[in-house]
Amino acid sequence: MNSERAPTRDEGATKLVAIDPGLRHCGIALFDVASGSLLCAGLPKNSGPAHGALSLASWASMAGAVHKWLRRRADEEPFQLVIELPRVYAAAHQRGDQNDLIQLAGVVGMLGGALAPVANRRSVYPRDWKGTLNADAFIERIKQRLDAAEHLRVELPATHNLHHNVWDAIGIGLHALGRLSPRRVFPR
Repeated sequence: MNSERAPTRDEGATKLVAIDPGLRHCGIALFDVASGSLLCAGLPKNSGPAHGALSLASWASMAGAVHKWLRRRADEEPFQLVIELPRVYAAAHQRGDQNDLIQLAGVVGMLGGALAPVANRRSVYPRDWKGTLNADAFIERIKQRLDAAEHLRVELPATHNLHHNVWDAIGIGLHALGRLSPRRVFPR
């Protein structure tokens, strides 16, 4: 299901939605496919209880929060969806509780199936779009790819340690549109 090519207008949707999924928050970015411009980006929050066992109801709540956020910005217009899939790495490279990846996969499945109207769905693994570059350095690369008007369309949460979710969603969208490739400088 992974795809390296940039989406086209021929796929029936003029908007692209990029999602960095999470259990409590999802980074989301909306792009215009024709121009490649960022239209808006933000961080919907799961309104379900933050404590207790996560479940199908919690996944549905997160998908509902993303759908509500999108509905106010995309006007029920069909869109292309690109979403990051969780990945299990070798033991030496694992971070956090690997059981959380099962829950995260549930959120991804719910988002992929519940969001509408989706013209086409694609997925990317973290290393596919951001490689192995340091997270802070990569966020700076993402910021450099946006113009001043696009920066003004980024809705960052008050909590600073959640900003990376929004920047990652923007990065996923920029990657899907072919705007995130490393820039090469050739000497004269």
